[in-house]
Amino acid sequence: MLAKLGHRVIGYDVDEVKIARLSRGELPFREPGLPELLREQLAAGRIRFTNDAKTAVTESELLMLAVGTPSAPDGSADLRYVDAAVDTIARHLDGPKIVVTKSTVPIGTNRRIRRRFAELVDASRTPVAVVSNPEFLREGSALRDSLHPARTVIGGDDPAAMAKVRSLYDGLDAPCLMCGYETAELIKYASNGFLAAKISYMNEIARLADAVGADVETVAAGMGLDPRIAPMHLKAGIGYGGSCFPKDVDELLAMARRHNLRLRLLTETKRVNDTQIDWFVGKIAAVRPIAGSNALVLGAAFKEDTDDQRESPGIRLIEKLLRLGAGEVRVMDPTVRAAEDLRWRRRPGPRLLARVRVVTEGEDAARGIDFAAVATPWEAFRRLPWRAWAEAAARPLLFDGRNFLDPAEMREAGWTYYGVAREVGG
Repeated sequence: MLAKLGHRVIGYDVDEVKIARLSRGELPFREPGLPELLREQLAAGRIRFTNDAKTAVTESELLMLAVGTPSAPDGSADLRYVDAAVDTIARHLDGPKIVVTKSTVPIGTNRRIRRRFAELVDASRTPVAVVSNPEFLREGSALRDSLHPARTVIGGDDPAAMAKVRSLYDGLDAPCLMCGYETAELIKYASNGFLAAKISYMNEIARLADAVGADVETVAAGMGLDPRIAPMHLKAGIGYGGSCFPKDVDELLAMARRHNLRLRLLTETKRVNDTQIDWFVGKIAAVRPIAGSNALVLGAAFKEDTDDQRESPGIRLIEKLLRLGAGEVRVMDPTVRAAEDLRWRRRPGPRLLARVRVVTEGEDAARGIDFAAVATPWEAFRRLPWRAWAEAAARPLLFDGRNFLDPAEMREAGWTYYGVAREVGG
């Protein structure tokens, strides 16, 4: 995105294989539109990749930290990669630089980075300004979000450095909020925490709707017409996943504990999400016993248009079915070609793994299954041979964990359809 806006960009990483692939225009992950843009900017000479840290640091004016901050066992963010990046920069500084933190980091991290530079370098010779500039991208639509952001947030206490960072985005039409370090850091976490809470709220409403016979899709539509609520993230289903919401909720709770606070709403947000798969599997079990049943799970990525399986509800569903004694669990996902492509939360033992089989569209994937479950709303799943599959299944039971498929169409194709709190006939 920065290259498209006209800036000269260097991508640095310690992974030589990744750098080689990127230099050839090969994206090492799935993201719509990005491979084409990468090749376009490589051809234009506005972007290049290197694993030479000295080159990356000395030939750049602004140094953007975009490393992972995975969760530690206690839920707090692991900052080892941030620290390593800061130390690498300090070793090769050759003049004034602006370090821009894009990574999602706990409150106080940017001040911590600034203190670390003060310890490692002579500020009179190589001054370093630190600016917080959190990202707000959604996997699967990250390129669009980059080029059409809802807002830009810039945090710090050096007005000149903050203005320089702001100028990076002059070609974009979005409001820019200038604030302090802690405020910028909390905006990122508070945004994701709120969206996670919105999803869990709808999943709780779905449980009630299911109990009373209401249609949660229509409930959500009615709620979303209120401009104070808005329709985004009102989709009931089998819970959120990915690299952001679960991690950021855990980190908010960990930060609160460090300050002797309890965030009750976020605690319940996490509890609802952690138990939504159990609720969904309970719906399946009420119709068809899990033990001994053969199942087809449609979806392993945590959402459509990405190959990211981190904290994926689909993976959680597969693991749950295996633990409950399902016979064969077949898995279909456009980004999965072999069982080795599955990224387990808790890797099953050999006995359970032997019951997992990855299938593709070309196969008779539904032959002999006792039920199918939709875990990821891939558009390609709408075009599957549902009528033929219904005839091939031992029991054409379909549990739509995303309320993605049209119930009437599925019933007409021969399936007994169960959604998440969908009215009979709805």
